[in-house]
Amino acid sequence: MKQVLILNGDIDKTISTGFLINAYTTGAKSAGAMVREIAIIDLIFNANKLFNNRQIAELEPDLQKALSVIRQSNHIVLFCPVYVDHIPTKIKGFFDRLFMPDQIFNAQQQKTDNNFSGKSARIISILDEETFKDWKASKKTTYLSIKKNTFEKCRISPVLTNTIGQLHSLDNHYSKKWVTKMEKFGVQLI
Repeated sequence: MKQVLILNGDIDKTISTGFLINAYTTGAKSAGAMVREIAIIDLIFNANKLFNNRQIAELEPDLQKALSVIRQSNHIVLFCPVYVDHIPTKIKGFFDRLFMPDQIFNAQQQKTDNNFSGKSARIISILDEETFKDWKASKKTTYLSIKKNTFEKCRISPVLTNTIGQLHSLDNHYSKKWVTKMEKFGVQLI
């Protein structure tokens, strides 16, 4: 049975993000997958990277549990709202704390105990209105940092991506199109 982990990176746990997550979950469960969800905002941990990478801070219990679930998963799906002017501290801290280079692999000893090869991922970037306008004009990717510097450095491959504009209403054609796509991605377990 395929193990799917959904990381909810929405600090406000908005209805629209929940709408997309439910669609993906429905699809994945219909394909026989076991789905777990972690809402990053609900975890209790220090979001600051300590010791400036000279020393690894011990992970708090919530981060230890999250890392354990990541290790058990075959596929990780990150639903992450993107804001034009900032990255929410808790979201950035989650990745800084769990995916620090020495947390995953010790470069000096070439030790790869926490190698995540064999896992795949999908990043769903949900843009706010201002970021969506900027994205339509520039087509500048919003997920590159997490894709390249986090998932791919940890040998997660492939890492697929989607960029979704502001979902003003859950009943319009645009929202329904994305819900259909999320359910399809869930069924295909990609």
